[in-house]
Amino acid sequence: MANFDATTVFSGPKILASNHPNSFFDAILIAVHYPKPIYFLARGDAFKKPLVANFLKALHLIPIYRLSEGKNNLSKNDATFKKCLELLRQNQTILIFSEGLCVNEWNLRPLKKGTARLALMALKEGIANLEIQPVNLNYSNFHQNPKDVIINFNEAFCPQFDETSKEIEFHKTFNFKLKNGILNKMYIAIQVKKVALFKNKENKLKQLLLVIPASIGFILNYWIYAIFKNFALKKTTNTVFYDSILFGLLFLCYPIIVSILCVFLGLLVNFQAALFLFFLFPLSAWSYREYKS
Repeated sequence: MANFDATTVFSGPKILASNHPNSFFDAILIAVHYPKPIYFLARGDAFKKPLVANFLKALHLIPIYRLSEGKNNLSKNDATFKKCLELLRQNQTILIFSEGLCVNEWNLRPLKKGTARLALMALKEGIANLEIQPVNLNYSNFHQNPKDVIINFNEAFCPQFDETSKEIEFHKTFNFKLKNGILNKMYIAIQVKKVALFKNKENKLKQLLLVIPASIGFILNYWIYAIFKNFALKKTTNTVFYDSILFGLLFLCYPIIVSILCVFLGLLVNFQAALFLFFLFPLSAWSYREYKS
């Protein structure tokens, strides 16, 4: 579920500044729910291979390099900021995860200087109508499914910079506003366990109606989910990429697996049975998700 502030509808240049609890799954969710195309700043080590780099750039990803990725790479950020300024001049929207790193937790970590630095560069370049919109993502859990996610696109603000002011003061004021903006409607630490926001109202009639289709959904789909879940768990031990890897694998492989099964059924039985199974897989999976919710 996504909640929008009225200032979301904005045709000028905008920076979306968000917390970052769940690796690149965060970017997918924000992009799906935001009404305009978005460009993303992503960790630079993902762009090492030219073929991968070209693919990522086609998806609107822009590399940003940290000290942990090598001091010699930091100079490449000049090209990154130049690209961002070009996009802002074209009234595009750029997403930045202002904490600078990802941790599976319900806390806002200290904000880095990157968002303030880009905003200040834009103001100095004459991009005066720039808007900064704080965003937060709230996950009901990180390693269980199904899960609920709430995205809050909070009230935007327009940063101001006077040439007589000091940059350090701008950064301090900017990050203060941004921190308060991101924290708005963000659920912190143990509070998330108690928040009724993630608890759907119990509907006995709905549960009763969904018992049979949900059971079918579990039988048909769980083995596929279990295979990729175990693979994702093994590949992402002690990392924050579990949800992202699991989502990516299911997104790519689930339609292929279902199609292959339906083709076999069509060859063994008939076309009508295959077509029925093709729709039964996703519909019964949806029923199971609704029943569990």
